[in-house]
Order: sequence, then structure tokens, then C-alpha cells
Amino acid sequence: MFKPLPSDVLNYSYDNFYQLVKERCGDNVVEFMKLLDISSVQSLLGVENLFDYLEFNSEKLNAIKNKLAFQHENVLVEVKWGVRNSLECLIQDLKTFSDNNQRMAESIVLNDDTILSSSFLQKHPILKCLINLYKTIDDQNNEDNSENTSFFNYFLHNISSNLCRSKNAYRYNEPVLRFAMAFHVLSGNIAYEFVRLNVPGALPALSTLQGLPLNKHHRMKEAEFRFDSLSAHTNSLKTNIAFAAEGCTAVIKKISYDSLTNSFVGLVPHLNDGIPTTLHYQTDSFKKLREWFSTEDRSDLINIHMIQPITNMQIAPNPFLLSAFGTNNKYEAIDIIRRWIWVFEQSSLKNVRIVGFSTHGDPKYMRAMRLVTGFFATLPNIKLNSYTNAFYVKIPKEWNWYFLGDSHLFLCFQDATHLCTKLRNRLLSRIANMLIGNHCISIDYLSTLIRNIPKLRHGLVKSDIFPQDRQNFSSCVKICSDDVTKCLAEIHESEGIIMYIRLLRSIMIAYIEKLTTPINRLYYAWFSVFVSRLWYIWIDYMPKVDLEKSLYELSGITTNNKKKKKKQFFITNNAYYCIEINAHQLTYLALLVTEKKLPAEAMNIYLFSSQTCEGMFRSARSMSGTFSSVVNFSVQEFLNRAQKLSLLQKLKLK
Repeated sequence: MFKPLPSDVLNYSYDNFYQLVKERCGDNVVEFMKLLDISSVQSLLGVENLFDYLEFNSEKLNAIKNKLAFQHENVLVEVKWGVRNSLECLIQDLKTFSDNNQRMAESIVLNDDTILSSSFLQKHPILKCLINLYKTIDDQNNEDNSENTSFFNYFLHNISSNLCRSKNAYRYNEPVLRFAMAFHVLSGNIAYEFVRLNVPGALPALSTLQGLPLNKHHRMKEAEFRFDSLSAHTNSLKTNIAFAAEGCTAVIKKISYDSLTNSFVGLVPHLNDGIPTTLHYQTDSFKKLREWFSTEDRSDLINIHMIQPITNMQIAPNPFLLSAFGTNNKYEAIDIIRRWIWVFEQSSLKNVRIVGFSTHGDPKYMRAMRLVTGFFATLPNIKLNSYTNAFYVKIPKEWNWYFLGDSHLFLCFQDATHLCTKLRNRLLSRIANMLIGNHCISIDYLSTLIRNIPKLRHGLVKSDIFPQDRQNFSSCVKICSDDVTKCLAEIHESEGIIMYIRLLRSIMIAYIEKLTTPINRLYYAWFSVFVSRLWYIWIDYMPKVDLEKSLYELSGITTNNKKKKKKQFFITNNAYYCIEINAHQLTYLALLVTEKKLPAEAMNIYLFSSQTCEGMFRSARSMSGTFSSVVNFSVQEFLNRAQKLSLLQKLKLK
């Protein structure tokens, strides 16, 4: 047992302070204090997370670091238990002593009935307002029989308490800390510091926020897959099934140093069986760093994995960011497949069953999906259906229109929003000359519609048929409206484009619209498939000469280029495969639900797309600072913004 602290211990500094630390913690801790220039009790109480300074690489700290902590090969610093315990006990005793002194000082003032003179109230009119405010609050609580304390009360109490202390002794209650973290995420550094400096005692410093356990828990490292956090997230939602999505977006090619991990971010991580290596670019050698700068590629894309939990909640839960890493898109379909299998296996170890994966229609991902599902492609060395936890349903033999097997490890869906924009871009393309039967599918019919029929009847404008914005999904919605179809019926020889619009509309109803019933999803999914198949068969059957002749007779366009193939008269192969795979996988999903192997909520297919990735990218871009016009980000900047978004979401749930 240590002897009680002296009554004047809060005023200890220099020799007296170091002697106290030596008695309670030892000479090594005294040396550590001197290195950090902590020379008094007040300065010690004002420091947050003292041992975090041992994580920095410094010649002066290295010697004392070996005395106070164990240093592992992965650069992790673990403070010795005895050192940590003795110092934490000393700090806790000093804080308790300080708080007791504060309460004693307050009790001397508050125990007596203090009578405030009118002159004092006139000098401080805010006291009148506060008295009236708390009278009103008490009256409202009495009427509602409620004793809940509002955040405003916590906030005022925190400010008034801190203003009676020295700046080194400021304390913040839990509601104020949560508010400060949310305010920092939403406002940025400049606005946060502006408010903090102009309202003393209201908000903690940024260094205090960064050291909070909740903030540390949501820190993201490049190429780190957060399976433990995923398990905690799904457990909080009381579910163990989820759908995964993978997507990319362009980033600024910039290399940054991450001081928290002692690594460089912005260089393309090496792939090991499709899995990016975590903290690959760590070095203390300038020669090695210079070699990386001259030989390694810089990331021009960022790849993320989002997980959408499947629950029976009326409002769908927010998706979870599993990982993010930079890439240059130089990988193969087999790398994608291996990464998906690894994500599936690691999630299963955490009791999370990944139902399927969704991506956009990149050729690599399309090939990966065809290989995984067995859609006229096979994996020679990987038997996914041999896994013990693979799905299995019995496919009726008379389904000769269904081309997939009865066993799948997980499902695959192409993003329907991207598919719709692909079909729109094909329609607006000047290169493609689509034909079906005796009708031409051309943008000219829409141009005629806009010129000759009032806008109030169809709602289209010229910008809706401009192909410059290739991801304009709202244009797809307007083009596919019933009003546009009715107006097109008034234009001569427009049956072809009406059919094409119905094809596009059926995909939206099947995969994107929320209110579509499961049976209607299946109907419209296979409607788009059978229309596409019949169209494909007709194109394949017709001689190219006859197709060119029909095109010339219908539109006056001649195609004398012999290198052009018949595929110019049809939608792209990528779009066709998307239509086929999505319909097959939707049917398989419906069979799983019918056989009670998945809950009915699994048919909410509109949630299972790579739009979760696009939503994350949009949210990250929206977090630019108040005085910044740059909406894009580097890899490290995205990780920082993703950490803030994750933290904000956690605060909303509390």
C-alpha cells in the first residue's frame, strides 16, 4: 500500500513531482516523463493516452521503449503490465484527489442557501435566463413524468464545470464526446476548431478525439479485411446471412505516409492468390523507399468490398465496409474468384454466411461470374459444388430453358443499374445499328418524339438522349416511362424501339424497383431473357447481307465495312450475359427461399447490388472540406473518410 497523497500534491512540480513518480512507478517512468517534458502533476493530468507516444519511431524514445515495453516483429508495442498498472493507478489516484477537492470546494458554496442580490442578477442577466429555463424544464418533466436528461443539459453542465477548472483539467461527459465526434465528422477540422476555440470548455481537442477508444476501433488500414467487426455488426442485427458487393472507382495517384501503421499508402499492394497484402510497404530504409517509387505502380483505382446484411427489419440496415485497397486493375478473373472464395471462407469462420456477390459488368468480373456459376464456362481445378456448405436445390428436368446446375457455393449478380445504363448507352450509340425483325432501333425516334410532341406528354428533354453522361440512370427511368411508350406509338415504324424500351423497363421492374412482388420479379426477369434469346437467334439466323439490306431500307445507313460483324445489330455480349446470369440466379434464389433454406427477405434483390459501393463512394466524395472544391480523393484520404463514415454510423445506432 502506498502512503496517502499529500494535501498539496496537485501543486507538485519538477523535483517533488519526479520524486512522487519514482516512488510510485520507478526510475524508468521518471526518465520517460522527462523525455516528454512532463514536469508537474497538472501537466500529467492533461495528457491523454500517454503510452501512445511509445508507438512513434524516435532515437530518443527507442532506449526507454525497450525498458518499458515489448516490441513485436509487426511493430506492435506492448507496454509491460507492471509499468502500465503502476502509472495508471497513480493517474487515477491524482484524478480522484482532484475531483474530491473540486466537490469539496463546490459543497462549501452550495450547501449554504445563497441569496443573489438584484444588482448581481442585473450584472449577470444570463442567470435569470438559466433559472427560467430550468424551471420550464422541471415543469415539463413533471407534466410528462419524465426524468430524462437532455443533451442540452449535459452540454451546459460540461461547459460550466470546465470553466471552473484549469484548461489542463477539462473533462467531458459521454454525450458531449459523442456529439463532438459526430460534429467533427460532419463539419471537418476547420469548422470544428472554429467552434472549439470560440466556445471554451465545450468541445475536446482533436488529439483527444483521435485517442478515444471508439475512434481507434473504426480506424481502417489498406487491404485489411475487418471480419471481426463484420461479425459484431451482424450479431447486433441478429442475423448471420449477408450479400457481398465489390466495386472500384478512380482515385488520385498519390502516395501518403500513414504514421499510425508506419506504412506507405498509394502503391499497388501485391496480390497473394487474389488477396491484397496488408501493410506491404513498410520500411525504415530510404533506399528501399526510392526503389518502390521507381519500380512499383501507383494505385489509380480503389477497390472496396461492401456487405449488406439480410434481416427482417422494415428499414434495411446500412451496408458494412469490409475492406478497401488500391489497385491498377492488372489482375485476372481467377484472382477475383480466389478472393471471393477466401472472403466466403473467412466470413463462415465468423458465422456469417455470404449468400452471393454482386459487381458491375467489367469483363474480368463477368468472366469470373460465368466461371463460378458454370454459365457455359467451367473451372477445371476448383470444384465449388464440393463444399459441404454449398447450396443445393433440385432443378426440374423439364426446365430445358434453365442452363445452370443444382449446386452453388454462392450466387452472383450483375448490378442492374449498370446494366440499364449499358442498354441506354447502346441505344444512344452512333456505332451500333440495332435491328429486330423489320424494325430499326434508333435514337432518331426519341429525337422525333422530343421535336414533335409536347414535353408535358412525355417528360423528355434533349439532355436525356445525349450519350456524354454514360452513367445517367435517371435518364433510363425517364426513357422507360409509360408516357414515352404511348407517345412513341404515334410515330411511324417505332415498334422496334418500343420493344427495346419494354426490355429495359422489365429489367428495372425485376431487379431495381422495391415494390415488385417476387413472382413479378421472376416474370419480368425471364421476359427480358426470352426477348433477348429470340432476338439473338434471329440475328444469328439472318445472313449479314440481308441485315445490311434491311438497315439500308429502314434508315438509309450503309455498312460496307467487312470487318464489322453481325453483333453490331444486337446488344453487347456483356449486357446479354448480364441478363441471362441475373435471371438464372434470381430463379435459384427463389428456389432456395421456397425450400426454406433462406428467409423470404432474401428476395429483396434490389439491395443486393454494387450500388452499395457506389453509395459509399458518393458519401466519401461529399465529405470534402468547407473550403475545398476537390471532390475526389487518394487511397489514404478515402480510408480516412471511410473511418469517419463508419464512426458516424456507429454513433447513430447508440
